[in-house]
Amino acid sequence: MTGSGAPLRVLVFVGTEGLHHDHPGTGRLLEELLTAEPGVEAELSQDYEILAGGLERFHSTLFYTDVGSLTTAQEEGLLAYVRDGGGFFGLHTASASFRANAGYHEMLNGTFDGHSPYMEFTVTVTDRDHPISRGLEPFTVHDELHYFAHDPARSQRLMEAYDPTTGASYAMALHHRYGAGRVFYFALGHDAGSHHNPAFRTVIRRGVNWTAGRD
Repeated sequence: MTGSGAPLRVLVFVGTEGLHHDHPGTGRLLEELLTAEPGVEAELSQDYEILAGGLERFHSTLFYTDVGSLTTAQEEGLLAYVRDGGGFFGLHTASASFRANAGYHEMLNGTFDGHSPYMEFTVTVTDRDHPISRGLEPFTVHDELHYFAHDPARSQRLMEAYDPTTGASYAMALHHRYGAGRVFYFALGHDAGSHHNPAFRTVIRRGVNWTAGRD
């Protein structure tokens, strides 16, 4: 946990793969959003080698990645960082990343399992007491409604959304522990339809703070 007076240092990590999302552009947006917060120092990177050595400089990591793969050293470096108390915030396609890396998905507690058409839908809050979701009202967003296949016994659901195309509700935000580290996954974030939504931005700021140990 970081001290309340120390700057919160967060790595915004975006992959170099993926055809359907603007990862570098979204990374810059997230870096700017977080840097505007008092006491937060955000650093944007696409360098995979930072995962193998260099994460100890950060209190939390925010991943906006897609497909790709991690070397053994990169995966082990990331997992050791989280187990030792580092924060991990997986956003949108983070669940569709590094599909051959079983350790990564065990840490995340799940994987991408499809999504709805791009559409408008409502996100409801299922846990109003958690620091990330406290005080949030239901909000409407234009996005892909991602399906996150996970073990519900391992994670606490914070938000969900109903997909009329399947007739089912899906987790939009959930959290759990991995060793001494805090892990948070937020399924929204395809493009500007969600990126500029005030509730989305609130969750980004709170999610980074919570994963870093600042409640």
